[in-house]
Parts: sequence; structure tokens; C-alpha cells
Amino acid sequence: MAEINKSKSLDDQYQEFFHWEIFSLVNNAIVCTLIGLLGLVANVINMMVFVRQGFNSSMNISFFSMAVSDIVRILSVEWANICFNPYIEKLEASIMFDYVFYITGGWTVGCACRITLHITLYVTVERCLCIVFPLTIRKFITITRTKIVIILIYFTNALTLVPEYMSVYLTWLYDVKRNATILGVGFRNNGLQTKGITFMLHVLLIVIGLFCIVVMTTVLVLQLRRQRKWRLKNSSNSLAKNSLTLRDRRSAVLVIVVATSVAICYIPIASLSLATVFVPDFYVGGKYVNFFRDSWALAFLSGIINSSSTILIYYRMSSKYQETFLKLLGRNVQNKKSDK
Repeated sequence: MAEINKSKSLDDQYQEFFHWEIFSLVNNAIVCTLIGLLGLVANVINMMVFVRQGFNSSMNISFFSMAVSDIVRILSVEWANICFNPYIEKLEASIMFDYVFYITGGWTVGCACRITLHITLYVTVERCLCIVFPLTIRKFITITRTKIVIILIYFTNALTLVPEYMSVYLTWLYDVKRNATILGVGFRNNGLQTKGITFMLHVLLIVIGLFCIVVMTTVLVLQLRRQRKWRLKNSSNSLAKNSLTLRDRRSAVLVIVVATSVAICYIPIASLSLATVFVPDFYVGGKYVNFFRDSWALAFLSGIINSSSTILIYYRMSSKYQETFLKLLGRNVQNKKSDK
């Protein structure tokens, strides 16, 4: 009887490993990796377009900064696809890839994810203010202030990583199974004091940021509808004609689409972050390790899709972006009135 139970247990373990191999091969090694590579090219193009247009508008500065954080995020996820590939262990390299990724890529993914989220929030708030106060807001939202806000977003999110990196570090460890020294992770004596601080900050910043984006995007949509109705009623009034330009309206619609894309793709990340906090066994060494691993792999995929798809949104919704993009390819483009 004991031998039968042992045989069933081994069979279950084999089935779980086989399932993980197939899932990892399809989702991580193929789909996520290919989309990520395309996303790297797309974001480099985004950066080139915004540099060529010039940093003479707050939106160009914000979208350029988002492209930078998206590149960091994609590179970190690509590194994760390598480290968590089930076949990487067969190389018998002197590296504990999963632990090494924890330090070199795990927190970098989260940090870049939050930076993109918060820059999107800033752009959404800015467009809301432009709709509500079209004649006065440009005095307050200047190029210099936008640069300061972007720098603060980067600095604040990077600062949240300090507690974690104060307690863990890369080091050489002796592996009894391999009878060899391998590269792994070491923990300092202050680990108990700093344990969990970085992750709790990550969860708070993700959830609050996502909630604010949903609220501000909703407000922006409602304000655009209100402005449209008001302009229709006062179409002959000179004040109505000057209240909100076509360029501002198109920029607002562009921001709405970008913010909506971010909100949808960040829902899995925020949900899993909350689940990790409130479900005791939902972690790498817990009872739900398989679901934890698979669900976070899908969350990484949704993040990669978001980071890689912005070029399609910009190209489809901004004639100025489209014109600059085509000029980068060496194509002659007829001058069009800028909408962004």
C-alpha cells in the first residue's frame, strides 16, 4: 500500500513538472520572449521619435520616460524567462538562477512597472487639468516641472528597493547535492528588520496608483463629454471656440487609450500582489506554489503586452507621431496639422 501511494506521489510530481515544462516553454520561452523582443524594438523607436520631435511638451517628456522604464521592464522579464526556464537546470551551471533573478531582476521588474504606472497617472492628471482649466493650466504645468515630477517618480520608486538590497546580496554558496560552490543569495543580520518592507511598499504603490488611474481616466472621459456638449450648445460663442482646441481633445483621447491599456494590463499584477499579502500559502515555497508560478508568469505576459503595444497606440492616434515615424524610415510625408 505504501509503495502504491509513493508511486502515485511520484506520478503526480512528474505530471506537475511536465505541466510546468510545457507551460514555461509556450508562455515564457516563446510567447513572452518574442513579444518582449518586439517590445524592445518598439520602445527604442518610441524614444527616437520623441527625441526627434523634441522635449518641448510635457507629453513628449512623459512618453519618452515611459519608454525608458518599459525597456528596463522588458529586459528584466526576458532575464526571468531565461532564469525560470525548466531546461536551464540541465546545464548544471554554477548558478542558482531563480535566486540570482530575485536580486538582479525580480525587484527591477516591479520598480519599472510602478514607474510606468505613475508616469501614466501623471499624464492623465495633466490632461484632466487641461480639460478643466484650458486657459490657465499651462502656466502651472511647465516643461521644467514635468521633468522634476518624472525624476521624483523614478527616484521614489528606486528608493523603495533600499530595504531589500540592504538585507540580501549575491554570494558563493556550497551546494551539498552538487558538491560544488555555486552563485546564490546571502542574507545579512538585519534581514528580520527589513523583511517584507519593499514588497509592502510595492503593493501599496501599485494598488493606489492603479485605483487613481481608473478614477482619473473616468473623470477625463466625463470631462471630455461635458466639454463636447457645452461646445455644441455654445458653438457660436467665441469663448467656446477658444476653450479647448482640437489638439487638446485628441491628446486627451490618446491619454485615455494609453491609461485604459495600462489599467487593464495591471489588474493581474495588482490582484496577485494583494493575494500574496493576504493568502498565507501563496508564495514560492507555499502550498499554492504551482498556481503562484503560473499566474505570475501570465502577469508578466500582460505587462510585456502593455509595454510593447504603446507604439501601436501612438501610431494609430497621433498624426504627429505617425509623421515623425515615417520620416525616420526615410519616407516623404506631407505636412499635416499637429494633433499632439
